[in-house]
Amino acid sequence: MDTAAVARAAGEAVRPYRARPGSTAPSLLLHTTTPLLKAFDGDLAALLSGREPHDVTTYVEARSVYLGTPDDLTLGRTAPWAEAAALRGIPAVDIGDLDHYYLTHALLLMAEAHEERADTPLRHVIDWLRDRPDAVVRLYALDVETQIFLLWLLRRTGLAELATDANSPAVATGWNRKNHIHPTVADARAMPASTSELSPEELLAAEQRLGRAHRRLGLTIPVLPGYTIARTGVDQDAFVADVLDAAALLRTRYGLSRAALKPADAGDGARIVGNLDLADTDRLAAEARTAHAVGDDHLLEAWVTFLTVSLGGEETGARRVPVVPSGHIRHGQVAEGLTLQMLDGYSWRGNDYVDEAGWTALGLPRDAYRTVRAALEAVREAFRGPQSVADGSHGGLVTGGIDFAVGRLGGAFGDRLLVGAIDFNLSAHGAESLRTFRDRAREQAIDEPYASTRVFLPPADRTLHQMAATARSMTVPGALLEAVACVPRRWGMVAATGAGPAVAAARAEALVAALTTPDPRP
Repeated sequence: MDTAAVARAAGEAVRPYRARPGSTAPSLLLHTTTPLLKAFDGDLAALLSGREPHDVTTYVEARSVYLGTPDDLTLGRTAPWAEAAALRGIPAVDIGDLDHYYLTHALLLMAEAHEERADTPLRHVIDWLRDRPDAVVRLYALDVETQIFLLWLLRRTGLAELATDANSPAVATGWNRKNHIHPTVADARAMPASTSELSPEELLAAEQRLGRAHRRLGLTIPVLPGYTIARTGVDQDAFVADVLDAAALLRTRYGLSRAALKPADAGDGARIVGNLDLADTDRLAAEARTAHAVGDDHLLEAWVTFLTVSLGGEETGARRVPVVPSGHIRHGQVAEGLTLQMLDGYSWRGNDYVDEAGWTALGLPRDAYRTVRAALEAVREAFRGPQSVADGSHGGLVTGGIDFAVGRLGGAFGDRLLVGAIDFNLSAHGAESLRTFRDRAREQAIDEPYASTRVFLPPADRTLHQMAATARSMTVPGALLEAVACVPRRWGMVAATGAGPAVAAARAEALVAALTTPDPRP
């Protein structure tokens, strides 16, 4: 079958799983980053520029083990993944292939070898699924490679269908990007002359109604001013001209002076160029030419002066960090509370869980919290509404995260505080580790309601076993500290509970400090 037929077949045989309270099902953990987010391109660009790559594929596979239990089965191939599986007592199938960046590519080639009667590790997976027809396949994203592999597993196991915790193929391939937030430059330019008489808020609302999300799903949520620059089928000169046109629109319609150029298909802040001077056409054109070479749509979006909040403790030094809240869809429902993202530049470095009480205790405005919560409900409803039926995405949103900016834009908006959605990550995401950690804290009768995770660069000789031992040694009665994953020199994560958001953040940062010293606690 061709790829269009794959999507149709997966839509019929691969169904989203929505967990019910108190119910559990064994899971096949099959997390790998996806070509949809161009992780390989980002790591390769880092190597070519002399920077350390994130090694997204290794840390996504390694951290996924934290989501499992001894009743599950995990697939992987790297040493950090294997150490995590052994530490947590989760049965593992090592497929061995380190030649392919994406795990799905390795699995497809192994499936082909299996078809040719080779003795592959996939026989363990097939037997495990046959014995557990109620199992849920836990995925990072249901991209076309994953769809093909799951359809092959269905054929080999003889099962009629497979349940996954991923979004439907229509959502996974059509909406897990940013190019639906803003109108295209051409659509914005075509607005009537009377547009100039609108207030900035009215103009922003009118522009959003021209965006793909509103046209296809009827979705209306707070956004920032910005425009989509289409890349497919567009030559470099036309792409550059659209970027310059978008800059002119931001200047003339909103009186703005700065913006960010953001790729529509990248994750973890990759390839964002921020704080661009909208009057510097030479710089804008140069950045546009670089962006065109990568191949995905881009956004030119207003630059935000973020509201800041103080987090951390005396041991690590409290510091003010930008307010970039994220909300999540979990098991098809809007998850409780929000998380404050910790950022290093544009890269995500952890989350701090807050409910409304925790948010306001940090001195943050209650209205902003409620605006974000209402926007999350609107996103969920958009994928359940009548327009989603025609779109093919009805009921297909099971998991995901939406990031928001809380800050000021200046220009026509003056000093007003604004809230706007800035990223749609409609796939598995790093904050699920935080939410899983909170679940485990409750299971262990830990009463502290708040929690934080921190991402850091472990030293070359650090191991997950060492991290777990250090976490245990620093845990005080009534609290929980855990190590989530360790990829030496690339990526590590720890988690901590707290009676308040600042306490949890301080504990997580103290644990990171202990783990990055030359001789950590045993």
